[in-house]
Amino acid sequence: MAKTLLNGVNEVLKKVDILDEDSGLLETLSDSARQTFIDLAVQVINEVLDELYTVTKRSKPKQLKESTITLVTDQQAYPLHTALVRLRREFGLIDESNNHTITILDEDGYHQIIIGDLEQDDTGLPNWAAIRPTDAQLFLDRKPTAADAGKEYKYRFDKDMELTDFDDPFPFTDPVFRGVVVAAAELWKGYRHQEFSEPLFKNALGRSARLLSKITNRTSWKPDKGVSNTTDPMRA
Repeated sequence: MAKTLLNGVNEVLKKVDILDEDSGLLETLSDSARQTFIDLAVQVINEVLDELYTVTKRSKPKQLKESTITLVTDQQAYPLHTALVRLRREFGLIDESNNHTITILDEDGYHQIIIGDLEQDDTGLPNWAAIRPTDAQLFLDRKPTAADAGKEYKYRFDKDMELTDFDDPFPFTDPVFRGVVVAAAELWKGYRHQEFSEPLFKNALGRSARLLSKITNRTSWKPDKGVSNTTDPMRA
């Protein structure tokens, strides 16, 4: 099972003596007494990941994430998640509470929607959506009415790999993870206490880089086929 960001933060904070057997491990990334330590651990982990993929000259895999839009009366365009790099059209927009799906059209979809309603006066529950090229917002084929307002639709998207949520997985094996933890701990000590061992950092990063180079590159970090629920790729 892949290590998560929470695992990484716990391991880094153990190495820098913030956590021990008496204090126990964190169960979330929120802790008012230790929040600055946690936030710094998240920061240095992501900095090490940036460096790791730079030195190995590998592209970072993409993360499959999900977000929602909520229909608003007479609002036809909706901003998408700021971290989105590619909308996963194949999953559509899904209102799970009402079992309704809005189909997301391809690159020519916005043009199709405009041609289909030149006056832009169609109202009601939308059936089609597309990316509006002028501002990259999600544009619906109809303006929702007051009866449709409040309905929530889930969508999936790819984002660049930056670990932010506690359950975000590290996209590699445990041996690579262990080297990342050591390197991240050194960065943490450097930022916090101005105590940084460059040889230890380089050795740990180099060990992870060598191991990562032996792993078959993948363009995304999603559960392998046969492991996830085929009806919902977010539930592995």
